[in-house]
Amino acid sequence: MQYHDASKTPRRYKVQFVDPLKVAQTSFTYRITPEDKKKLSQEEQLSKQKEKEDEMKMQLVDYLTKVFLHSQDKNYILCPYNFW
Repeated sequence: MQYHDASKTPRRYKVQFVDPLKVAQTSFTYRITPEDKKKLSQEEQLSKQKEKEDEMKMQLVDYLTKVFLHSQDKNYILCPYNFW
C-alpha cells in the first residue's frame, strides 16, 4: 500500500497524499478480453464485467479506508485522480 506524507510542504499543514495510480479510473474499470468475447454471450459478458468491477471497486474502497485510518492526524488528505 502506498501513501505519502508531504514532507516538502510547510509545517503549517499536515498533508497526506493518496497514490494517484490506485485511484485512477483504469484501476477499477474492467475490460473484457478478446477470449471472453468469443466464449461468452453478451449477457454473460455484462455480468462478468459487473462482477469484476465490483471486486475492483471494493479493493479501492479498502485502500482508501486504510489511508484514511492511517492519516487521522493530518489536516488534509489530497487525492489526485485520473478519470476520463
